[in-house]
Amino acid sequence: MVAAGVSRAYGVPGSGATLTVIDRLERRNVPFQLVHFESSAAIMAGTAARLGAGIGVALSIKGPGLANMVPGLAVCQLESLPVVAVVEAYGPETPIARAHKRMDHEGLISAVAKGRRYHAKNGPRFADMASWAEREVPGPVVLELAGPVEAEQGLPEAVPAPNNYDFATAVGSAKRPVVLAGTLAVRRGWSDRLNGLSIPVFSTAAAKGVVDETLPHAAGVYTGVGLHRAPETSLLPEADLVIGLGLRAGEVLKASAFHCPAINIDEITGEIHAGFDFEGVSKSAHEVFDALQSHHWSDDDPARPAQRLREHLLDAPFGPAHVFAQVEQRFDGQARLVLDTGYFCTIGEHVWRAQRPEWCLGSGQSRYMGAAVPMAVAAALQDRGVPTVLAVGDGGIGPFAAELKIAAAHRLPLMVILLSDGGFGSVRTRAIKDGFAQDGLLIEAPSWLAAMEGLGLPGTRADDEGAVADALAAWRPESGPCFLEVNFDPQSYQDMVEGVRA
Repeated sequence: MVAAGVSRAYGVPGSGATLTVIDRLERRNVPFQLVHFESSAAIMAGTAARLGAGIGVALSIKGPGLANMVPGLAVCQLESLPVVAVVEAYGPETPIARAHKRMDHEGLISAVAKGRRYHAKNGPRFADMASWAEREVPGPVVLELAGPVEAEQGLPEAVPAPNNYDFATAVGSAKRPVVLAGTLAVRRGWSDRLNGLSIPVFSTAAAKGVVDETLPHAAGVYTGVGLHRAPETSLLPEADLVIGLGLRAGEVLKASAFHCPAINIDEITGEIHAGFDFEGVSKSAHEVFDALQSHHWSDDDPARPAQRLREHLLDAPFGPAHVFAQVEQRFDGQARLVLDTGYFCTIGEHVWRAQRPEWCLGSGQSRYMGAAVPMAVAAALQDRGVPTVLAVGDGGIGPFAAELKIAAAHRLPLMVILLSDGGFGSVRTRAIKDGFAQDGLLIEAPSWLAAMEGLGLPGTRADDEGAVADALAAWRPESGPCFLEVNFDPQSYQDMVEGVRA
């Protein structure tokens, strides 16, 4: 593990093999972070990997420990985060009489990981498992520690994408090309090339920041379900060629064919691109970037639709848009925003102008409620160089709240902002529309101020822009984490996404 570049491990150990692993790692100056829930370990390890810390490692015991980790592995699978889950296990020849904590590990992880292997005398080593996790599409794998195991099967072969499409000619003949960048562009480090273009560049929500969104050709976030106010609805109909960079069905809310020819740069082929009807898929990116250097939309401003939407949201009654704008102003864009899921997330994706991909995190592919809490803690722990601001809603604040004790213990530069309308705002839309009962969607006593104080995060409440500005101005990141609770009118909260997203 040390030779493979592991820099930190996360988890809840048992008294068996995982405890030995932790001891040996710490003797080699690789720290272990104890978490409160095994799922958090997987999410935190995956987040650290996303930020360049090397392969993520999460530890747990057999059976119930792995079962507790399954939701976190699901987040990593859906968000393409590479993690090796190192798990205690029974060996393949262990008799059924050994039933203590015995569960079907294969059945547990079949839907949330690439696969599992025993650590064996003859079989894949840790470095092999790490490479498997990092291979496109990245995701979690499970390495089982079951004592002496003689042999284990090898790993599946990678299937490379072909290079049989003339991308340079297709790009060269286009007059108004547009780029839609997925997370592959983040992992391959294509930001500099994208920042140097003069044509509209969208990103998926999960790849937000891969193009500096303060630049004039940054077009905003592409979701596939944008309504008339969304930049994608304004700009895409004007394009004569769509160029995807790792654009995959799982990274958008709806994959559908484009009105013009579309091509994609990717390292894999198959159903992962279903719905877009690409004319060609290739793994060769640099010839496309070279061909795009001379293109520009001279008669239009690619960033204007995104700016119009931002202005519209800020002209509306006090809402999450004003909070995101205040945070951006307070830190001059030099902060990391971690978005949980909900209506406020839709607003944040359009209002927050990310300058770098590592400065905007969240569950952009899965919309996994609550996952942003351990993500934010891990991000602040991994990189203290910029303040981390977590935006979370009434539904997401609870599931992983215990991990905020880690932020207090380490005095992390983390601000937690609860954006509250007193219930499940995005779900209430359907209930209101169809006349359904709403009691189960409203939260009795939604405030978390007292709970956060108990966890070690001093808190305050804000009900308008001025109070938000005052709270942001008062916080000193070097002093440790804090909590800001912002309350909104429920009806205005419902109205803010009108015309933005289906």
